[in-house]
Order: sequence, then C-alpha cells, then structure tokens
Amino acid sequence: MQNKSNYYLKLGNKYLGLNNVELAIKNYLLALNENSENPLIYHNLGVCYLLKNDSKSALENFKKCIENGFETEETYYYYLKALFDSGNYDECLKIKVNEKFFIDMSLIKIKAAMKINKYNYAKNIVETLKMSGFSSQELNLMERIINSKNI
Repeated sequence: MQNKSNYYLKLGNKYLGLNNVELAIKNYLLALNENSENPLIYHNLGVCYLLKNDSKSALENFKKCIENGFETEETYYYYLKALFDSGNYDECLKIKVNEKFFIDMSLIKIKAAMKINKYNYAKNIVETLKMSGFSSQELNLMERIINSKNI
C-alpha cells in the first residue's frame, strides 16, 4: 500500500532529520515492506547505512536505488562513496563524476586509483582539478605521493 509506505517514508525522514538513524532505518524498512519499488526508500536507507559506517548495506541500497531509476547526482556521489568505503576501488573508477559533486567525487576517485596503483589515472584527475582552479592541502599531498612514484 502506497499510503502506508509514504507514511513510513516521511516518518523515517523526520527521524533522520533528528539524527535518530536507528529509528529512521526502522521506518524506511517498514516503508520498503509496503512498497519495494520506491527508489527513494533505498536512497534514504543507503544514506542511513553510510552514517552508521555500514558501507556494504549502503552499497546494496544505492545499487537498488539506481536499478529502480533514481539516478540523481547525489545518489551517484553516495554510491561512489559506498563503493570506496567497501573497497571496490576498480568500480569507483567506472563512476562518472557529476557537476554538483565534481570535487568530492574526483578526490574519491584519486584515492581509489592510488589504492590500486593506477597513478597515471590519479595524476590525470589531479591535473583536471588543478586546471579547474581547485587547490587544497589534500590535493597537494596526493600529487606529491603520485609524483614520488616516478610516473
């Protein structure tokens, strides 16, 4: 029943807004029992699991979210984050960086590339960020590490 599902979804959103992740998850799961086709429920569950540092559960929910047609820039950012946090570094490199989360997604992809010794790939992203005018201590440190690998 969609009305019940929406009720639990809204309740989950309220609990998430109050930083009560456990009650948010409980209500999202109730919403999912009523309507397993709603991709927003999977998205919100994924966010909750990221907040709990449960990257495996987060990843599963973001995959289902995307499979059900919910392909927002935010969803892909969180999906990339869950991939990285769960050690799926090769998969991270396959995700397209979007405009809204360009810097954050690029930094995650640099780290993923470095984890699997793809320093040329990482160097290209660093150069793209620098050409876009971005600079930070973190980026400079990553660039020094990459350059120390003599590529």
